[in-house]
This record gives sequence, structure tokens and C-alpha cells, in this order.
Amino acid sequence: MLSDTTPEADALMLQLRRQQTVGERLSASLAMSELVRSLQMGVLRAEHPQASEDEIKYLLAVQRLGQDLADRVFGPREG
Repeated sequence: MLSDTTPEADALMLQLRRQQTVGERLSASLAMSELVRSLQMGVLRAEHPQASEDEIKYLLAVQRLGQDLADRVFGPREG
């Protein structure tokens, strides 16, 4: 894996992460997950400018869950 982080910075980040409580690590993970979701939705909005918010959520579900499960959650889509 390529990295632009020095080994010293990596070591410091690991040390700081190990000092966090489980709750702090979970909170950071959830925040990163929400950031990725937000970025994915922004890309989908740019790719499908006429799509409704529900359609964007459906398209995100297709990306994350696959067509079959997205259709089971949101109902099948025509076209």
C-alpha cells in the first residue's frame, strides 16, 4: 500500500489511537463512514442531477448492497 505518511507519523497516530477509549474509536469510525457515505452521495448527485433524493439513496444502496438487496429494501425500479 502506498503512503505519503512518514513512519514516525504512522507510529504517533497508532500510539494516539491506542490511547483512545473504545467509544472514541467507534465514534471516529462512524464519522469516517458517514464522510464516505456523504462523498458517495455527492458523486451520485453529480452523475444524476435530475434524480430525487430517494433515487440517490437507492443508487447508493445498489453500490453498497447490490441490485437484489437494494430492490428488496427500496422496491424494484423500472428501467
